[in-house]
Amino acid sequence: MLQSEDSALTSGVTGCDEVRAQCVGKLGYNLTRCEPNVSRVNIPEIHDQPWLPPSIRDGITDTLQCIFRIGGVYRPIVPRLSNALEATDTVRLVDLCSGSGGPWAWLDAKLARRDCAPLNIQLTDKFPNTAARERGELRPHGGVAYCAESVDATSVPDHLDGFRTMFASFHHFEPHEAAAIIQSAVNRREGIGIFEPPSRRAFSILLTFTFPLLAALVVPFIRPFRWSRLFWTYVVPVIPFVLWFDGVLSCLRAYSPEELSTMVATLHQNDYIWEVGVTPGWLVPVTYVVGYPEPSSAEANA
Repeated sequence: MLQSEDSALTSGVTGCDEVRAQCVGKLGYNLTRCEPNVSRVNIPEIHDQPWLPPSIRDGITDTLQCIFRIGGVYRPIVPRLSNALEATDTVRLVDLCSGSGGPWAWLDAKLARRDCAPLNIQLTDKFPNTAARERGELRPHGGVAYCAESVDATSVPDHLDGFRTMFASFHHFEPHEAAAIIQSAVNRREGIGIFEPPSRRAFSILLTFTFPLLAALVVPFIRPFRWSRLFWTYVVPVIPFVLWFDGVLSCLRAYSPEELSTMVATLHQNDYIWEVGVTPGWLVPVTYVVGYPEPSSAEANA
């Protein structure tokens, strides 16, 4: 039975108190006292709809990841993910809901460890992004590949094994689906790292109103070049609109650290080390869930 105990180390970060705890065989958690401004809602986003043309969906995810890359949104989480990979001693990763590839265009190099085999990263998505696949195929090394088949994060095929990651996508799932995604990793004895820039705080919601302008600025420079991306940005501005609309919904759908802690506390066969909390960033904080088998239990199951 999981228990939540205060064995905490507290430090002040950008106006929030981040509490960290790691309890072997229990719930390890980081909780922030910065409460969300609104309750979570569950309204489907436009770019999740199967009827959306691929050229628009790909343009949306390409543009969003370009904005995140320029803003360095995921840089603060590098040490946390690196520590988890080192603790699990793995070089195989499966990225779920990859969209246009997430941060992997630069993140794999940051996570590379000396005297270790190169990382093998498999990007997956329910609607694979054609442009992202082309970028992966053009990389000078074979460390990052985009799976051509459709992969649902709630039902990961058995042949895709490795530490699982999700970037800015976990909020798309209803609570029972989100819990099932984490439970699936636990059942397979795989580590998992979930990183979410959206949050229900007022500042995060307000930032989404800058997305249309940012899209207009960055779209011409996204590679590989696509005429469709220009068309859906400047002629019929669907991409800027959906970035803003879905951005607001993403914030309203985001899970708080408290909700995520409750979620992992209900998992079955849970002998994992868990870290749940918020990592501050210069642009937006990133909410995270990182879990992996406690080393002694991992060795026993090997």
